[in-house]
Amino acid sequence: MSQKLEITLLEKTMTVACPLGQAAALLESADILNKKMTEIQTKSPTTSLLNIALMSALNISHELISLKQQQDDDQQALLTRLDDLTHTIEQALTIEKT
Repeated sequence: MSQKLEITLLEKTMTVACPLGQAAALLESADILNKKMTEIQTKSPTTSLLNIALMSALNISHELISLKQQQDDDQQALLTRLDDLTHTIEQALTIEKT
């Protein structure tokens, strides 16, 4: 089931289908895309709409990959720290038993 939702990108309004319960997320996504497209258009006003859309998609995709990589790095650091703490606790318990 889906609903119709109006979004605006570069002052052009369009109606899109949206899964029920996802309107807020889609509107936020459209807002992010619109801001990125406006930023690119402001920097390079003669760029075609297609190129603005493609550059925006590329930039947002790059940001997503960077955030995922940072999250993976943070998770690995957390796991390493957890292993270190577990080892320290095990050593302390071993010393206490003797």
